Amino acid sequence: MDTPLADIRIGQVTSHWAENNHLYVSYKSQQDSTNNLAKEEAFEENLLEESLCLYLTDHQTSGRGRGKNSWIDAQPGSCLLSSWSYLLGVKPQPTTSCLVGLAVYRACVSTWPFLEWNLKAPNDIYIGDKKVCGILLENVSQADEVRLIIGIGFNITSSPAEVETATSILESLPPGAPLLGQDYTAFLDRLLFELTDAVSHCEEQLTTSDQLSLLTALNHHPLLKEKYTGMEADGSLLINDRKISWTSL
Repeated sequence: MDTPLADIRIGQVTSHWAENNHLYVSYKSQQDSTNNLAKEEAFEENLLEESLCLYLTDHQTSGRGRGKNSWIDAQPGSCLLSSWSYLLGVKPQPTTSCLVGLAVYRACVSTWPFLEWNLKAPNDIYIGDKKVCGILLENVSQADEVRLIIGIGFNITSSPAEVETATSILESLPPGAPLLGQDYTAFLDRLLFELTDAVSHCEEQLTTSDQLSLLTALNHHPLLKEKYTGMEADGSLLINDRKISWTSL
């Protein structure tokens, strides 16, 4: 896509933001998968003092989604391809997936509140009926320490032309509303805050506010066949008298 943002490399821009915020960051113009590298370096001696390590690239040759799904980026530098590796002293509970999805959703809504954000369980972020972001959670452990790795693939300036169900931030903005650098930086600031807060509650049950927020985000999804009627503290979703495990979706 020939736009004024065509030469922007989102990974590089995000790396500069991370350095300015004094975060440990590993940025490569290309690699197989940021999650793979995050797992390989999870317990490197020089990183054991880093509560958060951020891995970034502008192109993944083996980007992954949940299960056997793969992640396709439109063109190098157009997406936020990242892994946020948090060092924990506890084992994350299944509610962590709910909390992380809600964290990303909240960061999006706070930055671009005029877009039709919604959440498709378990962890896809949509604008209207098109996917803009996927989240992949993994963890690795060593003795009493755990690294929770949050992989986030987010279409920022473009989306794959061959994937009709995908979109990007730039493609979704109203006419005359540019994608401002200050907005992207504000998004990263809010994302860091929301993810860190979510991770701090990774061994807890969902609060009533979390449950209601998730229900609202999920029921805004236009492709949902049946509305969810309730949510329990362990992350289970209800459709009338049917209970659905979040992890089974």
